[in-house]
Order: sequence, then C-alpha cells, then structure tokens
Amino acid sequence: MLRCIQGFSMNTKSFKTGRVVIISLSHFFHDIYSSFLSPLLPFLIEKHGLSLKMAGILAPVYRSTSLIQPLIGYSADRGGVVRFFPLTIAISGITMSFLVACGSYTQLLGVIFIGGTSATLFHGIALTLVSGSSGKQYGTGMSMFMTGGELARSFGPLFIVTLLKFLPPQFVPVAAIPGIAAASMLFMPGVAVYHASLKRGNMSFKDALRKGGRGLVLLILMGSIYTYTMYSFSLFLPAFLKEEGSTLFAAGSALAVLEISGAFGALAGGFVSDRIGRKPFFLLSSISVSVLINLFLSSRGYGSRLVFLLFTGLFMFSNAPVRYAFSQELVPEMKGTVSSVLMAFGFLTTSVSAVLSGQMGDAFGLYTTFRIVSFIPLLSIPLILILPTGRSRGDTKS
Repeated sequence: MLRCIQGFSMNTKSFKTGRVVIISLSHFFHDIYSSFLSPLLPFLIEKHGLSLKMAGILAPVYRSTSLIQPLIGYSADRGGVVRFFPLTIAISGITMSFLVACGSYTQLLGVIFIGGTSATLFHGIALTLVSGSSGKQYGTGMSMFMTGGELARSFGPLFIVTLLKFLPPQFVPVAAIPGIAAASMLFMPGVAVYHASLKRGNMSFKDALRKGGRGLVLLILMGSIYTYTMYSFSLFLPAFLKEEGSTLFAAGSALAVLEISGAFGALAGGFVSDRIGRKPFFLLSSISVSVLINLFLSSRGYGSRLVFLLFTGLFMFSNAPVRYAFSQELVPEMKGTVSSVLMAFGFLTTSVSAVLSGQMGDAFGLYTTFRIVSFIPLLSIPLILILPTGRSRGDTKS
C-alpha cells in the first residue's frame, strides 16, 4: 500500500483507495500538531500571564500565511511544490512541540508563525493530491481525508496533555518524534509523493474562480459561518471547562471527545449528503449544531456535557468535506485550487473568531460567549436555500 502513491494521476477516473488512505494518514500525522494550541492554552495563559485576547491572537498568527493557500493549491494543480509535502509534516511537528518550551510570548509568536506556514503548505498540497486520487467520488475522498484530520484533532489534545502531565515542560518536545518518523517514511523510495506523475492543469487561477461563480462564493460564506462557530467553540472549550472547575486533563479529554465524534461526522458527511442531498444536509447540520451547543451549556455535570459534546461534534465537523466536494464538482479541472480557496477563507475565519471570541470572553465570560456563538450557524440558512444544485442525490434545482 505504501507504494500506491507512485504513478498518481490527476485525471484518473477511478477511486484510488490506497493513495487516498496514505494521504489521509499524512493528514492525521500533520494535524496532530495543529491540534496542540487549544489544549495548551490554559498552560500558556498561566505560564506567560496572558489575557484571553492575547491568547486569541496566537491563532491569527498561526493562520496568517493562509492568504497564500490558494496559490499553493494552484501551484500544486500545475505540478509544483508537491516535493515539499513530507517536509511540512516534520516542520509542523517540531515547531508545535516546542510551544511549551518557549520562554516568552514573543518566542511563542515566532514558533507559531513557522508552524502555521508549514501547515499552509501541507494543506495546499494535500488537497490537490487527495482530489486527484478520488476520481469522480469527490465526497468519499474528501470525507476520508478530513477524517484523518479530525482523528488527529481528537488524539492530539490527549497526546500533548498526557505528556505535559507526566513530563517536565522541557522534555515535552519529544512529541515531535511521530511527525519526524512519518515524514521520513514518505521520503522512502517508492513512497515519495513528489515522485508522483501529475497531469498539470492548464486553467488560469482567474478562470477557475470565474467557473466556480456564485456557488463558490456561497460556499465560502457558508464555510466562514460554520468555521467561526466551530473554531470559537473548540479553541476555548478547554479554557471554559477549566473555569468551570475541571482539571487540565479533563478539559483536554472533553476536547478529544468533541474531535473523536467530529472524525465520525467528517467520515459520514460525504456519504450522507450523497443520499439526502447537499442542501438538506447543510440545513440539518446548521440547526443541529445550534441546538446541541445550547443543550451542552444548559446541562450540568461533566458526564452529561460529554454526551452533548459527542453529538455536537458529529454535526459540527460533518459539513466541511461536503463543502470541499461541492467546490470540486463546480471546477473539476482545478480541484486543488478551489479547495484551497475554501480552506484559506476558513483559516482566515479561525483568526477572526479567535480574536473576537477572546475579546468577548474577557468582557462577558466564556459561557455568554458560547451562547452567542451557538446561534451563528443559523445565519447560513438563507445562503443554503439559494445554493445552486449539487450533483448528489436529493438536491433539487434552486
């Protein structure tokens, strides 16, 4: 299976299961490190004496290079930058594992910026690779790829808080070892992704956006709405639970529950939307997330809150692969480019949500902030209703 990436073809009509699995596993190893920031926030806030606003600034710094995400995807669609794919996993692992060892807030910002740049390169390349290996089964390929990321974001918080619990902070950077090992394997002969044979796209960046048209714009707006709620809630969830009296380990475990259920949601999203339609699926997701967050906030007791987090994650993380699949259906000639455009706006939204939610948390408390954030998904309903028809079963003409 490890050799299956060799001979990768952008115009393949069949679904290359082995190739998609390898790329999804790479997503898993990379995003383990992307998930470190949220569970480490309580530790970093205490160590450096940060306000919630200062803590919220860390996310925008991490996502600051997301503006070049579409250019990375466009370059990958045309056969460029793919050879850097394995290296990005190693860099992300090393930088994000050194967060707890930073001696000052300035050092923290610098390390996070390098890690964020590496993450931008990784995702821009990976979207091209996975879409090119999925044939016409866009939803299935993106669901598997996103599941790799969601599983990482469930394992990552447990991984880093466990190391922090049992090791002195100066030894926690050993967390980088799995990422370095995964990157090394991708450099092995017969496995190297950058040896893949790509059919280069000839469409210009402007033409790709033009072909996406109104549908692409609506997907960007919808994605920004979903991402605002998703990231605000998941980023500050450990800090909220710690305020409520939970230990750092319990707060990190709760985030892991949210992310584990999100992994199942990401895997199911593409399959379910293929059957009930993209638009009905988006409507169901928007309403369910709003209701479930409010039920979580209204519940008392750690156990009951975990139950609501379980269902919240299923719906909260399920629509991302569906949006990416929809965008690829709009512009199949440049799938990596349009997917990267969506991801870039999503990353920018995480920056905005982190700062605004941090300010709101300082001013009103995280409980009130979460109440406000819970209603934001409902703003996507008018956009969903005017979304063009998708190719999945169950969609009807708008």
